[in-house]
This record gives sequence, structure tokens and C-alpha cells, in this order.
Amino acid sequence: MLSFHSTRTKTDFDVDLESDVLPQGVNWIDAFRPDPKEVAYLERAMGIAVPTLERLSEIESSSRLYRDKDHLFMSMPVIVRLASGSPQTSPLGFVLSKTLLLTIRYKRMKACEDLHYAALPNNGRAADGPSGLITLLESIIDRAADELEKIHAELDALSQSVFADTESKGPEKASADLRMLLTKVGRAGDLTSKISDVLLGIGRILPFVSTEAADYLGSDQRAKIKSLTRDIASLNDYETRQTDKIQFLLDATLGLTSIEQNNIFRILTIVSVMVGPPTVVAGVYGMNFKFMPELEWPYGYPFGLLVIFVSAMIPFLWFKKRGWL
Repeated sequence: MLSFHSTRTKTDFDVDLESDVLPQGVNWIDAFRPDPKEVAYLERAMGIAVPTLERLSEIESSSRLYRDKDHLFMSMPVIVRLASGSPQTSPLGFVLSKTLLLTIRYKRMKACEDLHYAALPNNGRAADGPSGLITLLESIIDRAADELEKIHAELDALSQSVFADTESKGPEKASADLRMLLTKVGRAGDLTSKISDVLLGIGRILPFVSTEAADYLGSDQRAKIKSLTRDIASLNDYETRQTDKIQFLLDATLGLTSIEQNNIFRILTIVSVMVGPPTVVAGVYGMNFKFMPELEWPYGYPFGLLVIFVSAMIPFLWFKKRGWL
């Protein structure tokens, strides 16, 4: 599906996909899952080879950033949400010229769809390609910053939960809470790593555009690119500190989980030590020898029970004194 937009006038564009010209006044074309007919129209009208999904998904710098005549080809990952709410990255491609921006995407991206309305008239933007690109990148950066702020708030709450008093909860409840915390910390780490990929992609695009499009960038556009570059640097620093905090919480959660497991093994060890001596006593008096004086003794049975009890209580009291119980 192709969407045609102008940042200067509100116009409904009637497009004949059989033609070989673009509508007048268009400076941004958003291609969402373009079919072969739409791709053929764009290639005729723009004189380019529209990048495929496979080309946009490549990770080499030479495949993500290159120039072909008067057009700059760029791609980067963008975070999208699945129906389940889970974050996923999907490639977003740009084809930039002096007067036109073409975006190619295969997933719904809120930054692009919101810009369909934000890029309408009376906003003071120039009707050219770089302005559309800068506006779109600015929207993506703002969303990345919002996501990092949400993760920061969630990590603060998780930090309180990780170091809360868990002794009154009982071992089963404490183990369930630690598993839940570990899952949430892992999800925060996964989303943070995806945001890092987005920031890295934009961080590569901005200097590429600044250099390769230097001939037709205006002074205000250059200033905006420098401002976005500073924003990317600050967000990268923020993301690095947040990653360190996630690693700290992950280590703390795993450490507490190990402590809970050690407590379980400690209890099992104590039980096995306490049961060992009575088992030996019971084994001795359970042997089928012909001459065992205690078998003929009237108090032999109570004596055997007493020995079993005492042999169990001695390790119990020893562990109690050492503070293991």
C-alpha cells in the first residue's frame, strides 16, 4: 500500500499506478508492504531499484548505507509490537533525494502512521525529502526515549522487589517471586538491546545524510541533524547505564535464586544427617543373628527407640547451635 503526503498542502492524491510520474507536491511516499505493481510504479517514476525486504534486513554497513546517483539508500531496525504485545525489530528503509523521501516497511510502525497526520499542513516544514526524513527520525528518537523512560521506571520497581524482605513469604512464594522478577528483568534487557539497535541505526544514518546530502541541506536542517546527533549520544549514554543496572539486577536475582536453592539443599543435608544414625541403629537391631541379648531383654524395645531418638536429636541440636536451623 502506497501513501502519498505533502508537508505543505493538504491534498488528496489520485495516483495512476500505470503511469511513470509522481503526483505534484508529494515529498513523502510511505510504502507499506508494497505489492509488485506498486514496486514497479515506484521504480518507473523514481528511476530507482526499490530495496527488497531481504536487502533491508542485511546488517552490513555497505548494504544499509549507500548512494546510487542522486538517491541515498538507508535502512535501520525499528521496534514494532506483535499482537501479543512482545517487542520485535523490523527493518525500515529510506530512499532520499532532494525533493522526496520514500520509506519502505513491512510491519506497522506507529512512528510512520502517526506522521501521516502530523505531516499535514500549517506546520512550517519545508516540502522536501530531508525535512520528511528528519521529522520521521525525530519521531522514532522520541519513542525510543519514551521506552527507555518506561524501562527505567520498571527497573526501579523491580529493584525494590528484588531487595525486599522475602523471609516472611515462605520458600515457595519467594521462589515464585524470584522467577517472576527474573522474567521481567530479562524482558527489560531484551527491549533495551532492541532500543540500542535502533539508536545505532539512526546514529549511522545521521552522519551519512549530513555528508552525502550536503549539497542540498539547509542551515536549519543541518542544525537539526546536529541536535538529533546529540540526542542519540545522550540516549546511548543513558542506555548504557540502564544496561548496567539490568545486569546488576539480573546478577542479584540469580544470586538470590542460588541462595534459595542452597537453603533447600541445606535442609536436605540436615535431614539426611539426622536420619543417618537412627538408620544405623535400626539396621543393627534388625539383623537376624541368633544371639542378640537385647532381643530377650524386656526393655529392649523401649531402649532401641530411645537410642534412635537420641541419635537423631544429637545432630539436630548440633545444627541448631550452629544456626543452620
